[in-house]
Amino acid sequence: MPTGNRRIDRILDPSFVVGLEGRDVDDIRRMRDECEEEETVLSYERRMIHARLDIIAAELERRASGAPASSLIERLPQILAPSGGTRTDRGAFPKLAPPPAYDPPRRRVEKLVSDDTLARLPDLDEAEIRRIVTLLEETEREVSESRRAVQAVLDRLAEELGGRYASGNRASDRT
Repeated sequence: MPTGNRRIDRILDPSFVVGLEGRDVDDIRRMRDECEEEETVLSYERRMIHARLDIIAAELERRASGAPASSLIERLPQILAPSGGTRTDRGAFPKLAPPPAYDPPRRRVEKLVSDDTLARLPDLDEAEIRRIVTLLEETEREVSESRRAVQAVLDRLAEELGGRYASGNRASDRT
């Protein structure tokens, strides 16, 4: 994993969870909240990538069937509707706090495939569309890998908190 000054770099650094047993419960909760926010941002970025892949797949299917090019705007509700009602969250209780700012993932996804590019899909040749799909799929794998790694840290923090609550030790060993 690359290291840097970003929140995700700090969370995924192995030292982030070192010495949890000596930390105060409030510190661990703060760390957990930070991980949950990062996981939410990664989930949002992943969904944006999936939406673009769904739109592109619909265009490729339209071409393969020989159907006329209808307005992308008209087809969006069908393209982006959830299929099968499958869950994509971890089953956690919803947070009542406002959601984190999503500008960085939105900008990253927009750099990969802008809204303008999506609007011009019927005009793009298949080779260009396939190049975009490959780029999106590679990015989706990276984002999913990061999300799983953040979830592992989140699980470690939850395990520590759960152990504290089960034992009745809600403070650290420090005094």
